[in-house]
Amino acid sequence: MKKANNKRREIIENIVYEYLKNNNYIIVEKNFEHKKEIVDFIVYDDLTKELVFIILKMCLLPKEFNKKEVIEKQDIFDKIAKYYNYAYGLYDIPVRFDMVKVFLSNSIYKIKHIKRIFK
Repeated sequence: MKKANNKRREIIENIVYEYLKNNNYIIVEKNFEHKKEIVDFIVYDDLTKELVFIILKMCLLPKEFNKKEVIEKQDIFDKIAKYYNYAYGLYDIPVRFDMVKVFLSNSIYKIKHIKRIFK
């Protein structure tokens, strides 16, 4: 079962990777890990000049965005972003946090990109 979930996750990560590239994001990191927490993608939005930390969610059925499910991890992701910027000397680049939800049903998928989840 775990192997099937890992394969599904890999497929969805590839779908999101292509989505981000096709929407003019510059992929900086994939699966960045800090203290056992993982940010799925770190990208640069050339339009807004922001470093974007992207949280990937997989869903089998379309659901509305539930801010509570993410708010609990806001402090963790803030710390990861501060660590990342410090480690790479990116002191003057603004950051934001987005969520990309992928709704999967058989071989059909839909992507929903939610920007600025921690307003």
